[in-house]
Amino acid sequence: MATAVALDRALLAPEMTIDELNQLTAKGPDALRVTITPALAKALRRQNRKNRNRRPATVDAYARDIANGRWPLNGETVKVATNGDLLDGQHRLEAIEKADVAVESFIIVGLEPETQSTMDSGRRRTTADALSLDGEENSSTLAAILRRNWAWKEGDRKFARRSSATTSELEALLKEHPEVRRSAEIAERTRQAFPHIPQSALGTAHWLFNAIDPDETAWFFQRIADGAELPSGHPILALRNRVTSERAKEGRIPWDRQLAYLVLAWNAVRDGRSLSRMVIKAGAPVPNPR
Repeated sequence: MATAVALDRALLAPEMTIDELNQLTAKGPDALRVTITPALAKALRRQNRKNRNRRPATVDAYARDIANGRWPLNGETVKVATNGDLLDGQHRLEAIEKADVAVESFIIVGLEPETQSTMDSGRRRTTADALSLDGEENSSTLAAILRRNWAWKEGDRKFARRSSATTSELEALLKEHPEVRRSAEIAERTRQAFPHIPQSALGTAHWLFNAIDPDETAWFFQRIADGAELPSGHPILALRNRVTSERAKEGRIPWDRQLAYLVLAWNAVRDGRSLSRMVIKAGAPVPNPR
C-alpha cells in the first residue's frame, strides 16, 4: 500500500489507486503528496456526493493551464472525508481528466465530513493581486486590459463568453506583449483627464490601435483626454459627446459598447471622415480597428 512521503521536493510523488487512498482516510487526518493521474481523478470524482454546483468555465480554464504545463505544486489541496466523500477539489480533478495529464498535488485525507462548510471561505486571489505581488504598477487596470485582450485574441468580439482567462494565461500574455503595461499607463492618465470611459476600455483600445499606428494612437488618446481644437464633426468630439451624454442619461454604458465607440471614432479618424453621431446596434460585435 502506498503511504505518505516526506515533503521533500527532490522526491517524486507516488501514484495511488483509489483503493489505496480510501484505506488511509479512516486513520485520521494526514497529508499526502501524490501524483493525481486522470484515472485517480475520475475515481475521486465518483465520490463527490455533496459539493458545490459544477462550473464548466472553471474546469475549462484549469484544464488549459494543466495541458500547457502551467499547474505547479502550489500547496492547494484536494480534501477527502473519513467516509470517502470528496470535500474539495472537484473542478481541479475534472480538469485533470479533461486535460488527460497527471498533476502533482497534496491530498488531505481523514477529515470529518462536517468540516466542508468551512472550506473555500476566504477571498480568492485575483490576477490583479498576483500582478501586484509581482511589483506591477497599475495592477488592477493591467489585469482588466489583459483579460479583455485575451478575449479579443480568442475571437470574442462581444465579450460575452462564459470562459475566461486564468491568471497563468494572463501572465503569459503579458510576457508575450509587455507593451500592455504602457497601454495601462495611458489608460490611467486618459481616465484622469476624461473620466467617462473606463480604464479597461481605454487600455484595450490603446493596445489595439498602437499595433496599427503608434504615432496616431498617441495623438488620438491625447485628444480624448483634452478635447483640444476638435472641430464640429470630428470623430473624437463625437465620441466625447456621446459617452458623456449617455453616462448622464443611463449611468452605466455596457463595456463592449464603449470599446465599439472607441473603434468607430478611430476608424473614422483613420479614414478622414467626419462623424456627427455614433450609433451602435445592440448586441453587435465590436468592429475591427483599421
